[in-house]
Amino acid sequence: MIDAESPDPDLLDLAFPYAMDAVSAEERAAIDQRVHAADAVTAAAFENTVRGVRETVAAMTVVDSVAPPADLEIAILSAVDGPADPRSLRAGWRWLAAAAALIVALGAGAGAVFFVDRDTGSPSFEVTAQLVQEQPDTRTRSAAVEGGGALLVTTSAQLGAATVNFDGVAGPVRGQSYQLWLVPPEGAPRSAGVLPQLPAPDAPFVTRFLPTDILAITIEPPDGSPQPTSTPITTLALG
Repeated sequence: MIDAESPDPDLLDLAFPYAMDAVSAEERAAIDQRVHAADAVTAAAFENTVRGVRETVAAMTVVDSVAPPADLEIAILSAVDGPADPRSLRAGWRWLAAAAALIVALGAGAGAVFFVDRDTGSPSFEVTAQLVQEQPDTRTRSAAVEGGGALLVTTSAQLGAATVNFDGVAGPVRGQSYQLWLVPPEGAPRSAGVLPQLPAPDAPFVTRFLPTDILAITIEPPDGSPQPTSTPITTLALG
């Protein structure tokens, strides 16, 4: 077992070709062994990367794509430049660059952006409001907000994403913010974002969620809180 002091960083590079089935059966088996032997943080990052790539590609199959800006691929390739690690089954950074460019090229036309943090190597899959609203499984619901008005939420279970907007709700007063929380059946709420002001009707807030999550909104300090400090002014089951 590789301990936390000896991570396997190039394993994360291999998550991209692994997710897109661009490795042989032997290579896949070898990668699986490395994931099993990796420390918990690296293994979790690998699984998150694989899931993010597959979700992005799946999302692209239900929307039309267009060619991305000419300089977009160049920017991605520049951001991940670097020598291949000889311990990789393939030239890891070259695979990473090609995979990232492909995902961004697809996502640029469909409202999804997939990028890699140069410092951490962690992937981020950003879903836009347009992409959520264009899914065939969208469902829009509302919940009354304490003090008046309603919370409007459109969810896509396929994407695991939701748009959040408000109808007739007063914005937070000076010195306060609305904070959105994803509340699981067990465990602590997870902050989904802090709203010092309400989103515009044509630019709703977007968040990812799990099927068992409940969306709750509390009133918090301007910069938000690590955990809720007040009673929710509204809640809505997202599943």
